[in-house]
Amino acid sequence: MIAKTCACAGPLPGAFNRRELLQRVGLGLGGIALGHLLDSARAFGATGSADRGVLGGPHFPPRARRVIYLFMSGGPSQLETFDYKPALALRNGQELPESVRMGQRLTGMSGNQARLPLAGSIFQFRQHGRSGAWVSELLPHTAGVVDELAIVRSMFTEAINHDPAITFFQTGSQLSGRPSLGAWVHYGLGSDNENLPAFVVLITKGKG
Repeated sequence: MIAKTCACAGPLPGAFNRRELLQRVGLGLGGIALGHLLDSARAFGATGSADRGVLGGPHFPPRARRVIYLFMSGGPSQLETFDYKPALALRNGQELPESVRMGQRLTGMSGNQARLPLAGSIFQFRQHGRSGAWVSELLPHTAGVVDELAIVRSMFTEAINHDPAITFFQTGSQLSGRPSLGAWVHYGLGSDNENLPAFVVLITKGKG
């Protein structure tokens, strides 16, 4: 490689300063991005369909086209709503058996307690609908449409505190930063609109 030098004392002809360099480079990158967007729009218009994800769509015709996913963090206990535990009510006030705890660690709220008494629900449960689902007296209106609900009682987690349990429910891992349910749905099924996000998370900032 042959290096050429310039003996002139002033700036090189046609040279520009750092600000002008950044401006010109920025315009160039903007043009590249615009070309990519226009190319995507042409491809979208040519195919007549949106991004279908890695699965290319569901494996059967869906009955529902839209889903509103509500995760009620900190809602009422399942023991007071849908999870009927008659044996727990009979043993109300008794000490938690070691056969149940099996050496599991305790939360910060209960770790310093001298006793670990069982606490059954104080509310009455009844079976409702054709499914015969058990529903607490706290939910009389929900009990009237219980056949329209899918009540899942097979969930399990090793998390003993709320935050890691919530993260586990949303992502399948107690470690934060993993893809959430909506991200996986978008990845698998794609999006109907390239101009809007397929999944949006709304969180509460602060309290009150």
